[in-house]
Amino acid sequence: MGSYLGIPEILQGSKTKDFSYVKDRLDDRVNGWSAKYLSKGGKEIMIKSVAIALPTHVMSCYKLPQELTSKLTNVISTFWWKSNDKARGMHWVAWDKMCKDRCEGGLGFRALDQFNDVMLAKQFWHVIHCKTSLMARVMRGRSFRNKHPLMAKKPYKPSFAWRSIYSTKALVEQGARWALGSGCSISVWRDPWLPDIRPRPANGRG
Repeated sequence: MGSYLGIPEILQGSKTKDFSYVKDRLDDRVNGWSAKYLSKGGKEIMIKSVAIALPTHVMSCYKLPQELTSKLTNVISTFWWKSNDKARGMHWVAWDKMCKDRCEGGLGFRALDQFNDVMLAKQFWHVIHCKTSLMARVMRGRSFRNKHPLMAKKPYKPSFAWRSIYSTKALVEQGARWALGSGCSISVWRDPWLPDIRPRPANGRG
């Protein structure tokens, strides 16, 4: 039906097919680089600054299927290991180890599944703190009226955008902390605001 800012306006059926254009763009970009003329340092810069950054906008809006992120990872890892434009190259180290920090023996490449979750968690955080933004008002009106986003439950037949953002709720909760302030927004008997070994509600332990 068309696209807006590089994202399809309508998502129907298989999300792998809907977002297959991301892999096609990455293929075109990576295959346009000549592997035999680049050192390992040059490849690292190209992957980090261009290849992994290419799907960033889509990942900040939707949760990409794992099948698709695996294909994107395969395109990037093949470019890293091949020594010329024809051979696929020998993959000497698993890619998940390459994604570890340098202090842990990796090269600091981004694991696309985790990176996708981080970008969507930022959107969830934006919905919490920027209540008057257009996105927050639309999401609240459709999915969690009169509720705090962290208290929202997955609605029946949610939009793919909210379903993608909502999938990172547990990730946001791991790092979220209540700022008590006046206490007007705290549910005394339900929210884990008491600083125990694990923060807990004020109700008794029986």
